[in-house]
Amino acid sequence: MRFARALRGAVVALTLLALTACASLPVTGDVRPGLAAGQSDSGSDLAFVPQGPSDGMDPKQIVRGFIDAASSPKDSWSIARQFLTPDAAQKWKPDAGVTVDAGSSERRFDIPELSKEAVSATVRLGLQQTASVDETGAYTGQPVNRAAEMSFSLAKNKSGQWRISSAPDGIVLDADSFAAADVFAPYALEYYDPTWTYLVPDVRWFPKRENTASRIVQSLVSGKPSPWLVGSVRTAFTGDIALARNTVTPDSQTAEVALTSAALSADPVALSRMRTQLERSLSGLSVLQVKLTVSGRDLNAGSASAAPTTVDSRPLVLTDKDFGYLSGGEIVPIPGVSPEMAKFPQPITAIRAAAGAQRAAVQGSNGVVYAVSDGKADEVDGRAGLIPPTLDPFGYIWTVPQQSPTSITAWSTSMQSTPLGGPQDASQILAISVSRDGSRLAMALNVNGQVRVEVAAITRDDRGAPTAISDPSTNVIAWPSGGALDIAWLDDATVGVLTSDGSHLVLLEQQVGGPGKTIDVPDATQSIAPASPTTNVQLFGNGVLWVRSGPTPQQVSTTVKVLAVQLGG
Repeated sequence: MRFARALRGAVVALTLLALTACASLPVTGDVRPGLAAGQSDSGSDLAFVPQGPSDGMDPKQIVRGFIDAASSPKDSWSIARQFLTPDAAQKWKPDAGVTVDAGSSERRFDIPELSKEAVSATVRLGLQQTASVDETGAYTGQPVNRAAEMSFSLAKNKSGQWRISSAPDGIVLDADSFAAADVFAPYALEYYDPTWTYLVPDVRWFPKRENTASRIVQSLVSGKPSPWLVGSVRTAFTGDIALARNTVTPDSQTAEVALTSAALSADPVALSRMRTQLERSLSGLSVLQVKLTVSGRDLNAGSASAAPTTVDSRPLVLTDKDFGYLSGGEIVPIPGVSPEMAKFPQPITAIRAAAGAQRAAVQGSNGVVYAVSDGKADEVDGRAGLIPPTLDPFGYIWTVPQQSPTSITAWSTSMQSTPLGGPQDASQILAISVSRDGSRLAMALNVNGQVRVEVAAITRDDRGAPTAISDPSTNVIAWPSGGALDIAWLDDATVGVLTSDGSHLVLLEQQVGGPGKTIDVPDATQSIAPASPTTNVQLFGNGVLWVRSGPTPQQVSTTVKVLAVQLGG
């Protein structure tokens, strides 16, 4: 497998070299983001090619070979289907989902003793399940490995060779292969927030094959958001608008999406939003433009705007002398905010800043939360035991006491409070962070002595005012055994959790709708903040600021008192 991956890398490198010699860059059209660093073009057909069955294989070997062959979706899993009887090959639905397990060494293939005359058999596969992907592509992780079992029926064919006559739908992948995204890859279905201002990703996992674009378009146009997101996002594909053709084949970075005649009555704004949702959802396949058609007629849909969620590349910090953006070793102050920070009547322990840092949520050493903007500092919440606040893109400051998780409150710019409840089963709430699109709330909770990271959907009215949060227990994304010292949204689909691996501090980069990974951080780290580009992260502790953009964090400053979390935009 390692050799195959290395070979794929060499082929990709040679292909890119050839393209640079003969291809030209487009100079017209919208400017839109490409693939993130480390993200491959998931539309590639390059893949590991497993072996089919050979004569004389016993039932265990057939099932084991079938599991291994299912790691190749090429030609609709044609190699894996060779292990099945003709009837089973037609009935088996490999893209129905994925069972992710701890690895092949943990798999157990059990079969009763067979006589030489046996023509049928049953093999039971026992495994340690770590996660799963359902038929919609939604990922669900497990707090600990869970014992699971699958049953396979086999029969001898006319040539006396064993073949599987009945197999569970879906495939089995070990956790490492799944995380490498060699077979199934993550794609973000893009929805709008309730105000039509931001795009909100709903991560799904689909097989890497020729019709991946079709699967993405079908899921967006004809499907629904993940259940936990319902109420916090909206889509332009409403009413009777549907796909007229299920197949979508990108051509020269342009994808034609054929809609039914109901799209003819859609207004230009709705059409532009449809096109934008599709283009952003297909961007992982290097699609740059979508053309909406009805019966071959181009609807000439425009492009809708979507507010950015990237943060300023400069760290936003408080030092002994000033507050502002750290650039070239100097502080660039923010009018109307920096002077108030400098004369704050008590030590500041936490800062959350809106785009441009024109408004900040500040917590003092007495635990009280204040709003700082326009040359003044106003008390927001003086309840005892408040954890560091969070800020949303609509100007609301969110506060909650650590010992009262059901008392989450959002405060408007006019200091009007909106009680939003909170998780019912938690004894403590350790940290909170609203996503930069304002549609999701990440929380680190203590539930029965176990720390969980959960993401709840935020319901808002069409002006952006929060009205409710969903039950977060329906979307638990991580179970950090080392606790949670801090959390922050690193990008639109990744929550960073500062935790411990038992001996050292680590940063858990947890995808919302996918697996997470940990990276080493300095043991003095006390807080984290997003950086730009999104592959970077800012780390702070004991006066020292680091920026991690590679394997080793780089020290930036030793005079920082507080690292502010930027909202972006």
